Order: sequence, then C-alpha cells, then structure tokens
Amino acid sequence: MKKKVIISLMIFSGIALYAKDKIVIHSVGGYGHLNPYEIPAVTSDGDDVTIKSDSTITDMTVVIRDQYGNVMHQSTQTVGPAETTLYVPNTDGDSEKTTIDLYYDRRHLSGTFEE
Repeated sequence: MKKKVIISLMIFSGIALYAKDKIVIHSVGGYGHLNPYEIPAVTSDGDDVTIKSDSTITDMTVVIRDQYGNVMHQSTQTVGPAETTLYVPNTDGDSEKTTIDLYYDRRHLSGTFEE
C-alpha cells in the first residue's frame, strides 16, 4: 500500500512540474465587452510566455513588466491559433515577471503572473 501511495505522489509531482501557469487576462478601458473567444490565452512556463488566439491578431504589442514597473520585454507580434512563445527570463532574482499588457485593435488587455 505504501508503495502505491509513493508512486502516485511521484506521478502527480511530475505532472505538477510540467504544468503551465495560466494568466487571467481582462479588458482595461471602455471599448465594450469582449467575448471569451476574443481574449488571447496566455500561459507562463518558467522563462517562456506563450500567447495563443482563436483568430489571427496582427500587430499586437506585448509589454511585460517586473514588480518595479520596469519593462522586461516589449515587442510587436502576430498571434494566432499557432502558439507564439516569448523568452523572458527573470534576472538573477532581482526582478521577475509581474504583469503583461496586450494592445491591439484599440484594445488594452492586462494580466498578472502568479509566481
């Protein structure tokens, strides 16, 4: 019985290590209500930030800031059904990813990383 419990714990621990953190994105500003399918899915896995959308969004500006408000990453991306992955490393424990802002089609979406 102990052996089964230990094996189960090892399996679940392994799964948890490979799980991506989903970032909850919400609309900022007064451009109307967005349907869930209109909001890109953002996940974080260590230093990788992945953005995916049901439809293709061109010229999306992505801004990632640290806990002090400093910009860690800023770029313009085309996001679609294929995942767009950005490499944004935390810097030696001094700063870590805290917020992400997405700007496209006169919209501003924002989310917070769970670290």
